[in-house]
Amino acid sequence: MDTLKLTFLGQAGTALTYRDQTLVTDPHLSTFLERGASESNPWKRLYPAPTTLSALKPDGILISHNHADHLDPWTLKPYYEDGGKAPLVVPAPEARLAESYCSTIIQARAEQPLKIGDFSILPIPCAHTQLHTDGEGRFRELSYVIRCGSICVFFGGDLSLYDGLPERLERIDPDIMILPVNGADEDRTSRGIIGNIDEVTAARLAHRCRAVLLPMHHDLYAINGCSPERIRAAASEEGARLMLLTAMQSAVYEK
Repeated sequence: MDTLKLTFLGQAGTALTYRDQTLVTDPHLSTFLERGASESNPWKRLYPAPTTLSALKPDGILISHNHADHLDPWTLKPYYEDGGKAPLVVPAPEARLAESYCSTIIQARAEQPLKIGDFSILPIPCAHTQLHTDGEGRFRELSYVIRCGSICVFFGGDLSLYDGLPERLERIDPDIMILPVNGADEDRTSRGIIGNIDEVTAARLAHRCRAVLLPMHHDLYAINGCSPERIRAAASEEGARLMLLTAMQSAVYEK
C-alpha cells in the first residue's frame, strides 16, 4: 500500500510527502503581495505565513506560473540563501526570472516528463483564463500530473478549462485533484485579478474524474477567495469527495 501525506500551506501551496520525500507546490509564505496594498487594492493576508520553506525541508519545489503568490521571491530567496538545495521546477519561459532566486532550476516544458526522487511529474498546458506561450511556443503556465507509487495527484495551478482538458484528466484518472475554487467576476476583473475555475466547476471536474478534491486558492485573500461553506455546498451538490484543509492541516491518502 502506498501512503501520501498532504499538508495544505495556504493559497496554492501544498506539501506532498511520500516515503521520506517532500514535494512542495507554489509556496507563498510571505507578505510580498502586501507591498502594494491600498484601499482600492486590498491585498492583505488573512493569516500569517504558517511556516517557512526551510522548515518544510523540501526535496523539490513545483511552480505553476510567474505570479507573485506562486513564484514568490520573499519565500524562495530566503530558503536558497539559507542553503536550501531543492531543485526549483518552473515553466521554461520563467527560468531567467527564477535564476535570481536559485541556481538549481529545472525548466519544465509541457509533455516532457521529469523526476524528483520518487515523484514522477508530467507538466501539461494550463490556461490562466487562456493558454499563453512565449516566442518559442513554450507554455507560460503549467499544471502538473504527479505520480508517487500507485497514487496520482493533479495539481492544477491557476486553472481554467480549455477544449480537451476534462477528457484528458478523466483518462489520467487522478486520485486527488488540487484545484483552485476562487472563480472570477467583474469586480475582480476590474482590479486586474485573473480568474480561475470556481468551486462548482472544480467539484464537477473532480466528480467526473472520480477523484478527491483538495481546494486551493480560496483562503488567504478576502479579495480573491471562496468560503468553506460554498466549497462544501458545491461538493455536496456535485457528489464530489472533499478534502478541505486549513493552513498546516494534513490528511493522509492510502491506496
